Amino acid sequence: MRPALAAAAAAQGDVFSRRQALLAGYTDREIKALTRPGGIWAVVRHGIYCQRLDLDQLDTRERWIIKDRAAVLSSERPAILSHDSAARVLRIDTLDPPTQSTHLTILGPTGSRTNGGVTRHRDLLPLCAERADDLLVTSYARTAVDIARWHGYRHGLVAIDSVRHLGVPLSDLDAELSRMVRHPHVARARAAVSDSDPGAESVLETLGRELVASLGLGEIETQFAVQIAGGRIVWCDLRVGCHIFECHGKLKLIPVSAGGVADEPPEEVLWKQQARQTAICAEGLGASSIVWADCFGAGRERAQQRLRKEYAVTEARFGRELPAHLRRFADAHPRRRPAGLWTPDLASAA
Repeated sequence: MRPALAAAAAAQGDVFSRRQALLAGYTDREIKALTRPGGIWAVVRHGIYCQRLDLDQLDTRERWIIKDRAAVLSSERPAILSHDSAARVLRIDTLDPPTQSTHLTILGPTGSRTNGGVTRHRDLLPLCAERADDLLVTSYARTAVDIARWHGYRHGLVAIDSVRHLGVPLSDLDAELSRMVRHPHVARARAAVSDSDPGAESVLETLGRELVASLGLGEIETQFAVQIAGGRIVWCDLRVGCHIFECHGKLKLIPVSAGGVADEPPEEVLWKQQARQTAICAEGLGASSIVWADCFGAGRERAQQRLRKEYAVTEARFGRELPAHLRRFADAHPRRRPAGLWTPDLASAA
């Protein structure tokens, strides 16, 4: 790539426009040859390109960020990445939306329109923004609230749990809701904020808490500390009464090299997982397991029936009230989350 175009692309996250290529000295004929199928340049959007080698090395998230960058570059009006696009940049956990799209927010009367894989939202409110990876995106709080408004309660609960776990204060979310009182579907977001919990450490833990809440068993506590045999302290995902609910995702069994989090063979992970649950139950608690399939469709109804039965067994055995010594220990050992994950860089953007 010629130096002038290479400099422009580097400043824009490796994407560049046809106009920039022409200004760098490329001819129409050269651009046509470079962007043909199998050519050196890949067409990201009409008139927006990147080097094909760069694109081939990216994972799904990074490929979508390239598309997001291309949409910003091709926008005729000043735009800021929002909704799912902002969540990708800020690494906010989300559920996969029904339809993937790039989301831009621009200044204008409230409304939204999707065209060519880009959803353009208009808003008259000044936006709180973050600058991340040289991109201007809506703030953590605004992004999570927008996802709730756009995709619904469950999507919003996952995103809002995620930003709260990252350290975004509840007051920031409440402030956005107050500013957006007249925005469409804000009631969905308000419900998701009300039901959110910073103790959820994954999407599955959020969905598991929503599933347990649907049983109406009582107040749910996240990250409940228990001291098991040998003096080891473990933190359980969810607790109601004397019953523990643990959320087990498949990623725990997949090696790090394949995109998971396991640093030992799957059989070792499962063995330790079972031993951990046995040790927890030995302290006077019942336990249930929740997996991804329990949270959706027909599997959800079956899981609700199973969890109710398992909880009833625990209640019959240990009663409704948590023993005082377990309560005291949990209160003295709150879960410490990694510090420094969320560093606000607020800016005012139109």
